[in-house]
Amino acid sequence: MESISDIGISEVQQRVEQTPSGLIAPPVATGNYQVDESVVECGLAEADGPREAGSTVVHALSYGESLWGKTAKVIVRLPDGDIQNYFLKVVSLGSTGRSMCEGEYESLKEIYQVSPDFVPRPYAWGRYREPQPEIYFLLAEFKDIGDQPAEPAKLAKRLADLHQRSRSPTGKFGFHFATCHAKIAQKVDSWEDSWLLLPLQSEGRVLKPCLVHGDCWDGNTAMDIRTDDAFVFDVCSFYGHNEYDTGNWRAPRHRLSNKAYIENYKKNFPVSEPEEDWDARNLLYSLTFNIGNTIYIPGSSQRQVDILGGALRAMLRKIGIHRKDPQSSEQAESDDDGLVRRPQSAPRATSEPSNALLDKLPEHTSAHGSHQRKTSNADSSYPGEETTDLSITALLDARTFDQLGLHLVHHVQAAVCDVVFVHGLCGSAMKTWSWKRDTAQFWPAWLGDDEQLHMMRVFTFGYNSNFKGRGTNLNITDFAKDLLLHLLTFSQGDSEPIGGRPIIFVAHSLGGLVVKKAYIIGKHDPQFSGIIAQVYGMLFLATPHRGSQYAKVLNNILATIPMGPPPKAYVASLDAQSEALQDINEQFRIICQELALISFWETSKISFGLRKIHVVEKESATLGYPQEMSSGLNADHHTICKFQNREDNNYVIVRNTMRLWVGRLKARDKTLRPLKTPTAPMHIDTPVSYVPSILEVHEAAEDELNVHRSHVLEGTCQWITRRRDLQAWIEGLSNPQTSNVFWLVGLPAAGKTILSSVVIDHLQFLGKSCQYNFFSSGHQSKRTAAYCLRSIATQLAIANAEFRARLLALHEKTGVTFNSQNQVFKVIWEKIFEGIIIKMRFQQPLYWILDGIDEADQQSLLVTRLTKMQPISPIGVFFASRPVKIPPLPYRHTSPTTLFLTEKDTCGDIYAYVQRSVESVLPDNKQIKIDVIKQIMEKASGSFLWVRLALEALEHNWHTEDDIHRVLTEMPQGMESLYSRMLTKVENQSPRLRAIAERILTWVACAWRPLSISELLIALQPDYTGFIHLEETVVDICGHFVSVHNSQVSIIHMTAREFLLKKVIEDSPFIDSREAHTHIAKRCLRYLSSDEWRRVFKHFQHPFDHSKRDKRQNRLLLAEDSHPFLGYATCHWAFHVSKAHVSSQALGETLQEFFNGYCLSWIEAIALSQNLRYLTKSAQYLKAYVKRMSRTKGSSPFDSPVSWTFMPEQLSGVFKSWANDFVRVVGKFGLNLVQCPSSIHTLIPPFCPRGSMIGETFITKRERALAVSGLPYDGWNDCLASVSVGEDLTASRVLATDRYFLVLVGSRGSIFVWYADTCESARVIQHQEYVNLMALDDTQKMVATAGTQTYRIWDISTGDEIHHIPRTGHALTVTIAFDIKASDFLVGLDDCSVTTYNLNTMAPKSVFQSRNPLTLVQNCPTTMVFSPDHSKVAMAWRGKPPVVWDLSADPSEPPQQPQQSRATISTDALSGPETLQWFPDGDSLLILCQNTVVVEWRLYDEEQIEHSHMQPREMAVSQDQNFLLTSDHAGTMSVWMFPRLSLIYRLANENEFIRSLTFSPDGQRFYDIRGSVCNVWEPDALIRADEEILEDQSSVGDLSMVTEPVIRSDESSQCQVTALASDSTDRYFSVGREDGTVVIQEALNGERIRKVYSHSSTCAVIILFWSASGRYMVSGDESGRIITKRLEVKEEAKWAVFAVLDISLSESVQQFLFSHDEKLLLISTATSDHVWSMKTKKEICSRRWGSRQSRRWIAHPLKPSLLIWLDPKEVHTYIWSKLEHSDPLQNPAEVPQVLTPGHPSTNKVVQWIALTENKQNIVFETLPSTGHISTRSSSGLHLELLSTSDLGRRHPHTLASNCMADLAGRVKRLIGTYQDTIVFLDYNFWICTWRIESVVLDVKRHFFLPRDWLNSETLEMAILNRHGTFFCPKHGDVAIVRNGLRL
Repeated sequence: MESISDIGISEVQQRVEQTPSGLIAPPVATGNYQVDESVVECGLAEADGPREAGSTVVHALSYGESLWGKTAKVIVRLPDGDIQNYFLKVVSLGSTGRSMCEGEYESLKEIYQVSPDFVPRPYAWGRYREPQPEIYFLLAEFKDIGDQPAEPAKLAKRLADLHQRSRSPTGKFGFHFATCHAKIAQKVDSWEDSWLLLPLQSEGRVLKPCLVHGDCWDGNTAMDIRTDDAFVFDVCSFYGHNEYDTGNWRAPRHRLSNKAYIENYKKNFPVSEPEEDWDARNLLYSLTFNIGNTIYIPGSSQRQVDILGGALRAMLRKIGIHRKDPQSSEQAESDDDGLVRRPQSAPRATSEPSNALLDKLPEHTSAHGSHQRKTSNADSSYPGEETTDLSITALLDARTFDQLGLHLVHHVQAAVCDVVFVHGLCGSAMKTWSWKRDTAQFWPAWLGDDEQLHMMRVFTFGYNSNFKGRGTNLNITDFAKDLLLHLLTFSQGDSEPIGGRPIIFVAHSLGGLVVKKAYIIGKHDPQFSGIIAQVYGMLFLATPHRGSQYAKVLNNILATIPMGPPPKAYVASLDAQSEALQDINEQFRIICQELALISFWETSKISFGLRKIHVVEKESATLGYPQEMSSGLNADHHTICKFQNREDNNYVIVRNTMRLWVGRLKARDKTLRPLKTPTAPMHIDTPVSYVPSILEVHEAAEDELNVHRSHVLEGTCQWITRRRDLQAWIEGLSNPQTSNVFWLVGLPAAGKTILSSVVIDHLQFLGKSCQYNFFSSGHQSKRTAAYCLRSIATQLAIANAEFRARLLALHEKTGVTFNSQNQVFKVIWEKIFEGIIIKMRFQQPLYWILDGIDEADQQSLLVTRLTKMQPISPIGVFFASRPVKIPPLPYRHTSPTTLFLTEKDTCGDIYAYVQRSVESVLPDNKQIKIDVIKQIMEKASGSFLWVRLALEALEHNWHTEDDIHRVLTEMPQGMESLYSRMLTKVENQSPRLRAIAERILTWVACAWRPLSISELLIALQPDYTGFIHLEETVVDICGHFVSVHNSQVSIIHMTAREFLLKKVIEDSPFIDSREAHTHIAKRCLRYLSSDEWRRVFKHFQHPFDHSKRDKRQNRLLLAEDSHPFLGYATCHWAFHVSKAHVSSQALGETLQEFFNGYCLSWIEAIALSQNLRYLTKSAQYLKAYVKRMSRTKGSSPFDSPVSWTFMPEQLSGVFKSWANDFVRVVGKFGLNLVQCPSSIHTLIPPFCPRGSMIGETFITKRERALAVSGLPYDGWNDCLASVSVGEDLTASRVLATDRYFLVLVGSRGSIFVWYADTCESARVIQHQEYVNLMALDDTQKMVATAGTQTYRIWDISTGDEIHHIPRTGHALTVTIAFDIKASDFLVGLDDCSVTTYNLNTMAPKSVFQSRNPLTLVQNCPTTMVFSPDHSKVAMAWRGKPPVVWDLSADPSEPPQQPQQSRATISTDALSGPETLQWFPDGDSLLILCQNTVVVEWRLYDEEQIEHSHMQPREMAVSQDQNFLLTSDHAGTMSVWMFPRLSLIYRLANENEFIRSLTFSPDGQRFYDIRGSVCNVWEPDALIRADEEILEDQSSVGDLSMVTEPVIRSDESSQCQVTALASDSTDRYFSVGREDGTVVIQEALNGERIRKVYSHSSTCAVIILFWSASGRYMVSGDESGRIITKRLEVKEEAKWAVFAVLDISLSESVQQFLFSHDEKLLLISTATSDHVWSMKTKKEICSRRWGSRQSRRWIAHPLKPSLLIWLDPKEVHTYIWSKLEHSDPLQNPAEVPQVLTPGHPSTNKVVQWIALTENKQNIVFETLPSTGHISTRSSSGLHLELLSTSDLGRRHPHTLASNCMADLAGRVKRLIGTYQDTIVFLDYNFWICTWRIESVVLDVKRHFFLPRDWLNSETLEMAILNRHGTFFCPKHGDVAIVRNGLRL
């Protein structure tokens, strides 16, 4: 071995580091420290020694210092009264803080087990409750620190004792947890056999792993004052070499560098052999601490220490780290692609130990501020250089700029953007971007000289992607995280951090995948989301987005090199079949819509062996996304990222791209952040990222197009683009005489889909705007017409900025989305297509290609709408289908252009396909080729699929001519015969292979959508496991029925699915559909039935940010990364249940187990997906299953119940109840569930009725658990809300949109607008004259009102008037409507005329005057109604049948006669029409007659159907035409289902007159008007079973059976609660009701105890007050009557009531207040105040102020004889007995009206006032004055505090801090105070608390309220008592919430 003369402290180190003198000053406990509740609960709650339950924190003091957090001394009183001290450390560094606290806890615990007195005892670690910021803590035993550092002898002895007595649990080096050295993680969480240094374990030496402190320096050691012995703390332990702990004693900056410490240690622990290496080892160990000091100690002198001397290199060689194989004189050379080039000889590697020490080294930071770990220069492997995998050596050698980490190469102040270069495989930060790897040609530096680009900061990033060496096998995720960390932690000089300006990435090869993965991770990680939000664009250079076929070759080469480097994970990730690559692509596609993307591919090839190749093919180098630009560069894979000079054409192209992006950035907002609030203005530059969340189309349409493109052989199928009829269709759209519809018709498997893809490519090539959809029978979602519309709209929104802005404006104004319940075709068509697209003027025609239209679920409806539309801009529609009936085009007076595919059309394509395929598989024999082609063409019959399957069979049987002849002879003609032959092949396999194939085919044929390989792998478990390569297995054993493309497993063709499910083999199909769905349902349910999921989902929860727009992100996708089958099982198990055998006992038991134990975790998973549609859809499927159970009872051989544990009818009731619960959860908790998915476990069940399935199963009875009582136990309440327009007003009509519902009060000319989701008041629109009608436009943005003098049109979302049309003439208005485009306004008058107004000019456009066909009728029509498309108008007269006029008739033509209904005699029902109601499709008219008969008039069939069983008075039809809603004369409402109008739901009522009814647009809610009240109903009966399932042909039984209707009583008709008060004991509360009664009830369960007294039955109690002692109860009603009673409790729940006062005032009471001794009662009205004596029962004083006052009163907290007047401007103290100011000079009339600071000058009132429990603060709320007593709104709300200590001042001032202003912005409704907190309801309807005078971030959310509680009137009465119990009226009951504020 080489000797080392002297390895010691360098001169530089001695010069810059001076050893401190004296001891460290001991820490001092000072000030107050607030301990978070999570610390108390985690550290003090368990019954374990000092943590015994009942412990309380007495005091906490700040103690000592920490660079990374805060430390404190916590003083705790134990239950026995003893005092215990704790040490608390708090770190707010996010996930780093977690690692620090948990790592130190684990280290202390390990040391404590060996040497208990040597460290403080660890008690707990955990996280603060508040979600943001992320704060962690460590709780340990408190030791009083004496001298510091500890004495040498005592410290050395205790440390050596620890080293000697410790035992590694595995006998190896490492640790069970990755501890932290300071704030940087140590990679020690693995176990290694050997230590870093070879001599320690060579020549027979054995090195014992010892438990080390890890960071033993001056500040982490001390003397314990109590024991006078040494102890240590701040540990970061692991099992290593004991001498490692002495490495930190070497540096002169430490007091432990005193030789006494080392000498004493050596006395207690002998030096390891070889002893001569002690100093060298000690120097090496000291490097870790020196480098760490350099990183994280500001101003560290270590930055000046020269540690790169030759002596150190010699030392490294001596002790065996830095080794070079002497036999490897030459090494293989590699370039940036990682491919091995010009290999000379395979290198031999020496045996090296695992690098346990260097793995432990922290992630170091270079002088440029970047972190690096295991630095291995990609170019250090050149011949003649020494190589190593060790980060320490790389660090020493890192003198050049070309090292790992992030480096700033061009800096500029106020930069436009940051550009980050990321190299590829085996690349480096500099040489990758340098011509011939000469850094003098580093082209990113040229950008700083460019006139247009010099304002960019330029960075280059290096990471270890060298496949050589044996370092840690990192993967793409590791590199991505490294990149994110460097971006986050960048710091250099005065340069700003990254994230404050837009970011552009330029990436080569693998670097592009790293950048994409970093973007994915950063999107979902709050630590990096701010940076990722700034990413503007990505420029990819030869990035293998879809992998490279040569990645596997490279890894195979590495694996075959003797003793060579192992295959690399990141190389494997580049394989075309890599799951990692597929995951990246899938996730990136979903979230990248707002990015600018450009991809460049290589056009030149490189030499690879004996061939020349493209390393990354064009198809892999492009993404195929709509916003992507792409182009080729004249370069190979190596030179595509290097440019020879600035004139290089490739450089010019790349530079110009960057110029384009920078120019765009300069022209727009630099931050490019998404909209933050719903009220933000929409603009053309709106990001596309919101489009998928509104339309829920997250899969790129081009993905499927690319699949079909791949099947197009070059040069084929182009004939269709040359056809004149297709060319005429493309070019002739603007000609009304030319058809705008092209219809391609062909037999199955004739190539229609391929031809459709060719047409799409052709249109895109021509530069046309083309959108498309491929209907798929194998994907249940993609076969719906609704999905087709959403897909087209998504593509158009991405491509067209104006349409995107209008779509988002629609969403912002109306709140409509299409990703939950409103996926109804009609809604999408009307709102998006009719409402926007058809009205827009596009710059060029649109072309829509719809393939497989015959497979659509609503084919006829979709075709009808598309062929009937009349857009402003031309739209061409291309249909491809099997032979179907083709309709005419109604508005073009022509038929669609039709092309019927024949064999002649496709024979040329088939011939080319066969010829190309035969040439690739058959030997070079021309005659054989000709014969084969001839035979195949003779049998093909125009079927591409048949040809494909035939060629696949031939591919494996071409060895002899006989083989070829046999295959062609045996190949049957026709698809049915071919499928039979394929099936025979499957059946002839071994029994196990057949079983596997059958199971695979079961999934492929019956799955909701195609599964991925990873999903299928889990789906086949547990029966079939251990697949070596499942993809190959699928292809091999499934007889060509299955294809695998991009790892998606799908059926070869829809006809193959039909064959497998219907082909009879031995009297049964090969796949029994019912059996298949039963198996799939059970597999999905069992997969979900695991306790694991709740733990898994915990990692994907995130706190809801109130300050940001709720931009939804599917967090379930993140969980699917590691659990790929989770998404499918979660979303689709119910679909399979609906199709399964109803007689399967196994399925029934599986469902029961799932519901009873795991359905809440399933609901949590759905909430994580942010799409609750799956929950309601599952309910529909479950109801369909239940309905089939009832229909098939006793009619199927499977239905014998003998073996059932439960009878099927019992289970059906249980399953139906579960389905109803799922619907209710969405309706009542949907918003909050999406925000907080885990709430389903703890917060939602208590609010569910105990009679519900969730209530029965999951409500916990734990003592401190959230508990809800007081409400009916039997089940859910259908009434969502009841809102009032005012007691004295009468509402006349109600309308509903997606976002609002509107109530008309005609007498006042007012429209009251409420939010549909919360039933909160939005605004009131004032027409200011009598209004008899209102109507909505089709987009639901506008409402029109018809007054006596004017017609007015309003913007609903703002209440602004848009149009004003004066009325003319004397005819009365009977009906009004908008036309489809909302450009015209139609008015029907009682003179039988219709006037159409142009809304642009406000002038009449046309007048239609009907000629009365009923000559005997002279009077005016009683009713007129426009059809939905406004092309017709129906009219009716009293005593005469209705007629329908055609408004679209040409007025120049002779007048047409109307269509008349048939009425045979005068007593016919139609002779007495009262109400007309069009069906939404406009084909039928409902007529309500005087005798309550309903007639359905089908206009086109001339059929009239009478329904006499309903007896309605009012009626409404749902927009989807499924339901009819009626109300009778008694107020009973019923829902009937078309077509038979069978009853499904009834709400019984008595003697309530209902004026108006309407459905919500989605048909799942309805509204009614009764007097002044509008009721909102949401019965689960409206969520119907999926009728498509019920029409399944395989169902048996009587299909005419209907479900038993649901009959309920109307709870809204109960006597309503109008006032609430609670006693001080938390045992009772009292309610006042609208009938004037006052009742006492139990506060535990709401049980009524007794009626106390009554006001008049016609006057509601509006205010109720119960004195603090419980002796007095006082109430006031709306007439001004006041009743006071004295109460006495005789015995338990027995009350005596004595009269005190019964008086009346001229106005109603605002406030009651008792004096402290309750001898006096203050009665306060708006204009007067009165004080009454409870003893004499007389008024002792009063004050009348002459005007309305804005004050509230409160008893003086310190002086019982006084009370306080508080208004928004002043604070005064008054004498109780006189109502005079306590200072006579300060009476209100004499006090100047001076505004206190912080108050706006507008007129306000104090609406609420309270004293905190500690009597230190008075909290009050001010609101703008409305003139109404009890009107409270969050608009203008202002919160203030008045300190009671200020009350003695003459002019006390309130505290109007910025903090409270911020808090007021979060308050929706103020609830009360609890202890020293303010309790309020926030805008997301959480009950929250805020500790007074803390920061606004300290708001704590406790629980949220169900949506049916969110009634503004009932919330106005909600109260909170001093015990934290919350009372909230709900109809006639009071909900009681306990323990809510303890959560």
